[in-house]
Amino acid sequence: MEPKRLAPLSEEFANIQLGDARLNKRAKIIVDILASLPSANFPGQVKAHADLEAIYRFVNNKKVLPEAVLDPHVQCTVKRAEAHERVLVIADTSEFKFKGELHRDGLGWTHKKTKDEGFLGHYSIVTTVEGEPLGTIGLYVWIREGKAKGHRAQQDSQYDPDKESLRWQESALLAGEQLFGKTWPIHVMDREGDNIELLAMLLEHDQDFVIRLSHNRRLCAGRKAQQEKLFEALSTAPFFFEREVVLTNQKTAKKPGKSKKRIKGTGKPRSRLANLEVRAERMEIFPGNGSVSHLPKSLTLNFVEVREVNPPEDDDPVLWRLVTTEPIDTEEQVAEVVDIYRKRWIIEEFFKALKTGCNYQKRQLETADALLVDLALESAVAWRMLHLRWLSRNEPDAPASRALSQTQLMALSALSKARKRKLSENLSSAEALLAVAALGGHIKYNGPPGWLVLRRGFEALNVAEEAIIAVLEQMHGGELDLSELNAHP
Repeated sequence: MEPKRLAPLSEEFANIQLGDARLNKRAKIIVDILASLPSANFPGQVKAHADLEAIYRFVNNKKVLPEAVLDPHVQCTVKRAEAHERVLVIADTSEFKFKGELHRDGLGWTHKKTKDEGFLGHYSIVTTVEGEPLGTIGLYVWIREGKAKGHRAQQDSQYDPDKESLRWQESALLAGEQLFGKTWPIHVMDREGDNIELLAMLLEHDQDFVIRLSHNRRLCAGRKAQQEKLFEALSTAPFFFEREVVLTNQKTAKKPGKSKKRIKGTGKPRSRLANLEVRAERMEIFPGNGSVSHLPKSLTLNFVEVREVNPPEDDDPVLWRLVTTEPIDTEEQVAEVVDIYRKRWIIEEFFKALKTGCNYQKRQLETADALLVDLALESAVAWRMLHLRWLSRNEPDAPASRALSQTQLMALSALSKARKRKLSENLSSAEALLAVAALGGHIKYNGPPGWLVLRRGFEALNVAEEAIIAVLEQMHGGELDLSELNAHP
């Protein structure tokens, strides 16, 4: 059976509840405007002065709370997750910075070395085990007030109820509760998630996870000289398999005196082959001295190490140490743990979709409250863009209707025809991505389209979609049920 076609983005907010029917209707109108021109500022997105004023009134309305705006998208995400036996909940934190002379009321500092105002956002997004983005399930925002402190003073105290590291625990627990009884989540986190309290909490609540390790933990209780630690033991754990992968040089630019290696004349990062050895073993770890008293005496978990063999001298070698509740008895099981962690990169692409695709950090809103309301709306816009790009890369033969609404497909066909570019009758997701990117000026021989060109394509596509919807509503003598149109074309 063909998957249900996607509806216009306003349908993602069909069940929004802001306590006022007029606000509910305005939210759905605004999110379609944002989707139609995701990269522009509000004045560039809205031609009618009255509509522009309505957007500003909406995001600045004290009755409109960010969590209430985001909630319908979260519920849609949960509903999409229900169709799968297992899903990944990928979590990470990103800084949202707003430069310029304009002071934004309510914002704080993000980094002690810069004067940029902003906030930190901890996102939890849901994907299938294969990596298909299903949407946002959690957003935890906090604002650092006062002056930036030194590194030592910034460290979380284990007794501080407001410590920043608690966001990982709270977000994971909330996501688990929302998905309980509907699907089985596997939490995926980078090294910042390596917290002994978080590991214990996830085990206590019967939550599965794959987390990259940061701390070299003890393998026995108490302080003992020369005792073996986790990393040393993991380096000699049983060998399971060797894998050859293609790597792109993405981290070397952060090293002093180094720059990203690029293919001459193309601007593309240079890739290389890497041979990886994978080891795994079940081990018992012990909390360090000074840990909170409610922790268990020890945790027995599965550990996996992915280490590059004979890396080039001028490149960072691959070294992942992972802790997981997933089984590691066979080569296939260990390989699945590694592949699950590799999906963590999807949340980095989600942040790029927000910041580059939606140009969120260029918003000229004057208060933190207004920026957070806008962020809740933009989260759904970024997901839709990310979903199309993921499908085109990973399921290129999937029907385009899995990523674009029926009215978007109608608009894409009309625009492509006007540009003398004929689309195939059974348009695939890969063809749809290139067609959208072509609207933004992309040339298919220049490699995969980036977020900048893709956002320009979406601008043209969704403006045309608005025109088509207006014509259809005029033909039907009133407001059209777009969800029915997209479910049954």
